[in-house]
Amino acid sequence: MRKIRFLITVIFSCSMVWAQQDLGIVGANNWLQGWTSFKPLTNDYPQTTKILPNVISADFKLSSYETYALVGEVYVTNNATLTIEPGTIIRASTDEYSALIITRGSKLVADALPNNPIVFTSSKSIKERKPGDWGGIYILGNAPINTYGGVFKIESSIDPSLIIAGGSNPADNSGVIKNVRVEFAGRGADRNSVYDAVSFIGVGTGTTIEAIQSSFSNGNSFKFVGGNIKGTKLVAYRSKNSDFELTQGVNCDLNNGLVIRYAFFSANTGFRAVNIKQYENKDLTDFSKPQTNVVMTNFSLVNESDGQSGTNGLIKEAIFVNKDCSLSLNKSIVSGFETALLFSSEIELKPENLDKVKLKKVFINNCVKNITSELGITASEDLESNYAATIYGNVYSKVLSADIFNDANNERTPDYRIKIGGIR
Repeated sequence: MRKIRFLITVIFSCSMVWAQQDLGIVGANNWLQGWTSFKPLTNDYPQTTKILPNVISADFKLSSYETYALVGEVYVTNNATLTIEPGTIIRASTDEYSALIITRGSKLVADALPNNPIVFTSSKSIKERKPGDWGGIYILGNAPINTYGGVFKIESSIDPSLIIAGGSNPADNSGVIKNVRVEFAGRGADRNSVYDAVSFIGVGTGTTIEAIQSSFSNGNSFKFVGGNIKGTKLVAYRSKNSDFELTQGVNCDLNNGLVIRYAFFSANTGFRAVNIKQYENKDLTDFSKPQTNVVMTNFSLVNESDGQSGTNGLIKEAIFVNKDCSLSLNKSIVSGFETALLFSSEIELKPENLDKVKLKKVFINNCVKNITSELGITASEDLESNYAATIYGNVYSKVLSADIFNDANNERTPDYRIKIGGIR
């Protein structure tokens, strides 16, 4: 009988250890190896040898033997495909507003390799680069957006007919973006505006979105406006604004993602690791259409300062959810923030609204507050109690990041997978 009890205990303990390993980013190997860079200020990129044309209206290919200058707004139109070979470097001019715009019906095929990534970066030299040196990448697709007329326009100086996204095809294919780095983006078209590093607007599930790192963006790292999105291995590093902003009825399924925020770099207010919104423009939004719906699985949202006292007031929330938006956060880690999840004051805390925000197997660690509402202390206490119910499998804890992750402090390539036994 003792042997049977011992065996049951061992099996249970082992199953718990293995279950813990599926929290946060997962993989048999550290999939950040090779294609990412966590010290982009010191990367020595080659000088440019060719200038990209501002209008690409027929299929066009970039060779890894060249280093390209992206000067001003470069847009791909007329259903053309821009193909970029693995290992290609594109350096964007900082003398003017520079951006790559893939117009509706056209495609970007940037299908690189983990050991030979494609890099979009600043034209400036080592240690002179800074967030907002250039604009970013815009992918405009044919998938649904919940605006009147089903379309959305970006701000741009190019032909107004070319800056429209949205349509009726949720499976629309805007190409492949894989093993790609985007550095020092987020500059607006004028000196007072801020744009985002990588914007997917009305993009469909036929688009391959995999292994993309945005670093030191002056705006959001990733922005999803409408569309039907499937994405994996997305990395946001030290964004000034939010890391993931999701809005305007996007139906989004993301997995295996990493956010690393730095309290002393983030802008002062309103920016989070994940910012889930109803709309960009309320007057243009058709509320009879599906609203923003986000599924995130195996994400690690980490604040580098790990709750240090010197960062009080700077850390902010990890996740913000607005009215009428849905979030399902699964098998994930939120560590080192002021608040793990903040509900908008516009969300009345009743069962039908709480059903829209699902947390399952989420490890909330070293946060000053766990789950709160802008409605006040009593509402926040109710939320904490609700999501602590055993059926959800969520855990509130106080552990240093160094004790949780394999090698979070590695300057070259950190490893944010969970240590065996790192969560108890």
